[in-house]
Amino acid sequence: MRRLFSRLAADPHELQADELQAEIQAAEAVPIGQCRDREQVCLVGTLRTVTFRPHAGVPALEAELWDGTGTVDVIWLGRRNIPGVSPGRSIKLRGRVTTLRGHRAIYNPIYELRATVSD
Repeated sequence: MRRLFSRLAADPHELQADELQAEIQAAEAVPIGQCRDREQVCLVGTLRTVTFRPHAGVPALEAELWDGTGTVDVIWLGRRNIPGVSPGRSIKLRGRVTTLRGHRAIYNPIYELRATVSD
């Protein structure tokens, strides 16, 4: 009973973070908060934002991936859009983490769109 009341009173972001932690463990992925620079990683999380932002004249699709422990910028160079990649979408990706302007980033990762409730 006590656990039920604590879940009802919890912040929605905390609940989502808890759910993402379970997905990370099930997918044998690494929490973003534990990633080190230049490390090859597998990440699972939710896309918070997706924007088109050219880099040095090259089309680039940028997204912010959040997993409850941190965020990483995901950048697909040469892409204007990717079907299914949209804010709120759950995604699993593999790539090498780098630091860009003080933020973690992964360029051109291998990605897998995760099933959503509407799928």
